[in-house]
Amino acid sequence: MLAKGLRSTRLRNFDKILILQIDVMEKFRKLAYKYMNCVQAGRMLIQASDKLNIPFIMVEQNKRVMGETAKEILEYKHPKVQSFEKFVMSAYEVPAIKKAIDDLKPENVLIYGLEAHACVLQTTLDLLEAGYNVHALVDGISSFDRVNRAAAIVRMMNSGAIVSTTETALLDMMYDSKNPNFKVNLGIAKGKLKIEDPLTDLL
Repeated sequence: MLAKGLRSTRLRNFDKILILQIDVMEKFRKLAYKYMNCVQAGRMLIQASDKLNIPFIMVEQNKRVMGETAKEILEYKHPKVQSFEKFVMSAYEVPAIKKAIDDLKPENVLIYGLEAHACVLQTTLDLLEAGYNVHALVDGISSFDRVNRAAAIVRMMNSGAIVSTTETALLDMMYDSKNPNFKVNLGIAKGKLKIEDPLTDLL
């Protein structure tokens, strides 16, 4: 049993989960370290959102300059996805995004995207200060270089974020092989992209 005032970090109640994608933009494709891992995370999570009815917010930075979200993710975009454009680093500082998140009242926010030390970090810090449990899905978080990515992950962890991965989150959701969601998430995990140079290190 949780101590009074604490909220569970387990991902069993889909109504209390929010998947928050930050700026997985085409502009970053040739610039970001291990970009395709971010795309992989996005593909898996947007499918889970659709099949398990988990709220999904897609944030896009200055689309006129940065282009669209990665095409491999947009391929699975469904009507329940809420999309927002932003021009500041922290998505939570955009009134429309803040309202969308607060209206959903999630206990756990699964965050991933680009860049780790800028938009992802600042959004994470704001969400933590607002009282949300934030799961930093590090296999889907990156920057242009490894040092900034690593430093951002350490800071998120030291600030109270839960360091996790996409598959860890999916496994927590399906937890029981007799649960119908087990086969759903297992199928998503098996349908991963074949990445030539995948991320293999936490930092």
